[in-house]
Amino acid sequence: MSLLVVALYFRACIGAGRISRKAGRTALALATIFITSAALAAPGSQLTYAPIMPKARTSTLIDVERAGSRVVVVGERGHVLYSDDLGENWQQAKVPFTRMLTGVFFANDKLGWAVGHQSMVFQTRDGGETWERQLDGFKFQAKVNAGNLIRTREAYETLAAELDENPDDSRDLELEDALFAFEDAQFYMEEAVIPTNLHDLWFLDQDNGWAVGSFGRLIETHDGGRNWTDSSHLVKTPDGLHLNGITGTDNGQIIITGEGGTIFRSMDRGDTWEQMDSGYYGSFFGVVYDPTNELVTAFGLAGALYQSHDFGQTWNALRSPVGGSLAGATVTTDGDTILVGPGGQVLIVDGTDSSFERHVQADRMNYSGIAQVATDTYILVGGGGVKQAQIK
Repeated sequence: MSLLVVALYFRACIGAGRISRKAGRTALALATIFITSAALAAPGSQLTYAPIMPKARTSTLIDVERAGSRVVVVGERGHVLYSDDLGENWQQAKVPFTRMLTGVFFANDKLGWAVGHQSMVFQTRDGGETWERQLDGFKFQAKVNAGNLIRTREAYETLAAELDENPDDSRDLELEDALFAFEDAQFYMEEAVIPTNLHDLWFLDQDNGWAVGSFGRLIETHDGGRNWTDSSHLVKTPDGLHLNGITGTDNGQIIITGEGGTIFRSMDRGDTWEQMDSGYYGSFFGVVYDPTNELVTAFGLAGALYQSHDFGQTWNALRSPVGGSLAGATVTTDGDTILVGPGGQVLIVDGTDSSFERHVQADRMNYSGIAQVATDTYILVGGGGVKQAQIK
């Protein structure tokens, strides 16, 4: 008997108007046996190292981060490069991955993490020179799928038991929805394991970190990445929208932005989350926090730019002079927020009065990330690789 057979049996019962609670729980118990063996047998991905390429610095690079005095950039084909001279010269790191890396974060000058496609997480302990895989996205996704099946089964059984005690025909659709959720979970258990992609990450300290990604993915660790937990159910959206950006404060307040104007915040180190409303329903591509001015800036599609002085409770829409999408940002040492986007666009937003200063880089490159390395010196990354620029 396959999981599909179990699902079809349930549908037949609904169609006949005779859902048997006892039969349902029996079939669900059988399903649990199936998924347990399937999850344990799920294969992991093989380690393949990114080839060292002389022109890696001109490949598509997505994110950039400071690691003390060092600068580290990540991007396509598992490329990680680092520079110890403010971006004048670059070395390629040894990375066991050959797909896109989308985000990098350092807790100090040595300890850092990178995330990317297939829900992979990598850690470095030497400032970005060498990396090891911490999370195998294939094995992790198999466990997530199994957990979702168990969770939806329990939800269905709980509701079925409640309706056994207190019959209520008006709740038949609710019971049917619970069953369909279980069937969806069954479907993912029968299909090949396909990990979602991770888009961004943020660490409070060397132990506590969070990463977000496609289809509402949120994962967290509290032991420096040795173990990761799926917490996507805490930030659930009706349409499974992508989560694209995450940042936080030294006090453990965390904010997430994503598609459809999605904003979630936690005021208690990720224990609980609440969905906030900025009045914007396009896509946010990222979010940064300015501790100097206690200011959150969310940015995204078609130059969307929103700021909050109360960590996401209320938002103010700014009239961005940039028509193209804003794809990356950083907060300077003096409290300004600098954003980058396509066509060489660089936008400086004053941290005190939110006034604008717009620059266009001569190379017109499509930028996705920026980091400050000196008072007026910045490292920009994007579709044409990495470059050093004087902006202010």
